[in-house]
Amino acid sequence: MATKLGPVLVTGANSGIGLASVLHFAARGWDTWGTVRSADKAEVLATAANDAGVGAHVHPVVLDVSDHDEIVARWPDLPAFHAVVNNAGYSELGAVEEVTAERARRQLDVNLVTPAVIASCALPAMRARRAGRIVNVSSIAGRAAILPMNAWYHASKFGLEAMSDVLRMEVAGFGVQVVVIQPGFFKTGIEPRASAQAAERSTHTDSPYQRAYARMRTTAELIAKVAPPPDLVARTIVHAVETRRPLKRYLVGADALTLAATTPFVPRAVTDTVLRFTADLRGDRRPAGS
Repeated sequence: MATKLGPVLVTGANSGIGLASVLHFAARGWDTWGTVRSADKAEVLATAANDAGVGAHVHPVVLDVSDHDEIVARWPDLPAFHAVVNNAGYSELGAVEEVTAERARRQLDVNLVTPAVIASCALPAMRARRAGRIVNVSSIAGRAAILPMNAWYHASKFGLEAMSDVLRMEVAGFGVQVVVIQPGFFKTGIEPRASAQAAERSTHTDSPYQRAYARMRTTAELIAKVAPPPDLVARTIVHAVETRRPLKRYLVGADALTLAATTPFVPRAVTDTVLRFTADLRGDRRPAGS
């Protein structure tokens, strides 16, 4: 394990991977700061930390990371972080045709632009110390476009992967390392929102994708039931910060490993057909209720 050089910041820290990561860092003795969007969520984080016996090491920060100006304004009040973990994110479910430009931009802002803003704020102190770690939590969805009705989520994660690769080259000479985490399906807190979005959209009888939304609702509910807890992802994130020689990417989860191993060898025409059928995107029926 690397020597602990300073505090750690984890964004999106009140649930899922973010909460699990904060607790794992704190249990390892790291002074851990976690961003949340409200005082109520700060209380959730503080309570979880106290229940885990690590409350003294956990510092909730009420900060809306979708507001980039607020991040920059608040940054001088925060400590010089040894590592930042860009975990905050969500999925904007909807067909490309039906997601508004405003919603698409917000998806990219939170999942792609925010990690760049956080990294930009953290880098001056890291450069001065000639040491630091930036961990960007991507997804298997940043490696393979396999989720119909999730184009903008895929776009944000593909973009995060590319930005991370460029950032890694830019900051390596300053002693800063950039790591990408690619989890498969875990309980992250995204599933309920996706299920609710799909349920709402499936009521739009004028949508040509109505049946696909109903199918995606069922899929999201199934994932929420069978997906494992995020502890393995959290442990991987902590390892990526602590190890002296981190990998550039960490695939996490049996499904992520399987997809990464098989996707390059399966013709895209085959996967497209299977995924269209799975998502009920056959296009040979009118929307229900028509």
